[in-house]
Parts: sequence; structure tokens; C-alpha cells
Amino acid sequence: MWTAFVFGALVAGAIGPIALLIFGTGARRGVFAGAWAGLGAALADWLYALAAFSAGAVLLPLFAAHEPAIRAGSALVLVGLGVAMLLGALQADRAAQAQRPAAHAFLPTFLLTIVNPMTFVMFAGIAPQLPVAGSLGKAAGLALALAAGSGVVNVAIGTAGAALGEALPGPGLQRAVTAAAATGVLAFGIYGLVNASG
Repeated sequence: MWTAFVFGALVAGAIGPIALLIFGTGARRGVFAGAWAGLGAALADWLYALAAFSAGAVLLPLFAAHEPAIRAGSALVLVGLGVAMLLGALQADRAAQAQRPAAHAFLPTFLLTIVNPMTFVMFAGIAPQLPVAGSLGKAAGLALALAAGSGVVNVAIGTAGAALGEALPGPGLQRAVTAAAATGVLAFGIYGLVNASG
């Protein structure tokens, strides 16, 4: 159980587009929105972990067969999200963003995580190291432990983003943090497209 928890925490802690999105959401919209964004990613991790731990051997060849198309599609989503984040950073201040319900930050990170099925492949890779033994109950428990680790780290990332956003002295610097996170997401998307086409 602890192995799955630690693995979920390590995956969430890796610097990538999801972490940048969560951090940027916290910086732009505050601590509760950052936490909701982190929980959205954790839910998607739970669903993929459950699928990987319970049916990984059956589904893994299907994902592997379509890996180039999956990577290209995920990269396009990242590019679109990065552009949308940049436009949002330029057009709206933090006070206006904070007026939206914090729970609205849940769906974007959930969708961004769920449209990248390569997460499933990564989780399927750890499945042999866990005591799943073909039991759906054990698979569900281990998936929940992984999602808990992911959730703890993701919420911490959102909280850190919110703390930085609060510490910055003016809306210009706050928008700059959001724009930097958006640029990172966009860069990951462009990099993915280049690799997919190469």
C-alpha cells in the first residue's frame, strides 16, 4: 500500500504540464482553486491506476499499438491549454479569476490528465511490483493509495502556487507567474508534437 502511495506522490511531484497547470491555478485563483485542481488530477490518476492494476495485461497492448496517435493528441491538447492559459493571463486579473467558484478548477486538470492514456502505461509498469494478485479489491485499494499520494502532492503544489501568488506585490507579477506556467504547458505540448512527428 505504501509503495503505491509513494509512487503516486513521485509521479505527481515530477515537473510536467499537470504540475505547472496546478501551480498556475493556485497562483492565479488562490489556495482553494489550487487544491481543487490538484484533486482533479488525483481522480484521473485513480481511474487510470484502477484500470492498470485490474486489467493492465489486457489493455496495455491496445495502448501500445496506438501510442504515436495518443501522444500527438495529448500534445495538441497541451498546446491548446497553454494558449488558453496565456490568453487568460493577459486578459484577466487575479481578483476577477478568484470570483469564480474554486471547484471549477477541478475539471480542467481532470480532463488534461485523463486525455493522456500514457499515464495508464506508466501505472501498468508498476503493477507487477504490487500485491494485486488478480483481486479487484486489492487493485482498488492500491489505486486509492496511489491517488492519495498523488492528491497530497498535487494539493501541496496548488498551495505553493497560491502562496507565491499572494506574496507577489502586484497583479502584473501575479500574471507573470501564470504566464510562465502557461508557457511551460505550451512548451511541453510543442515538444510532444515534435516528438510525435519525428
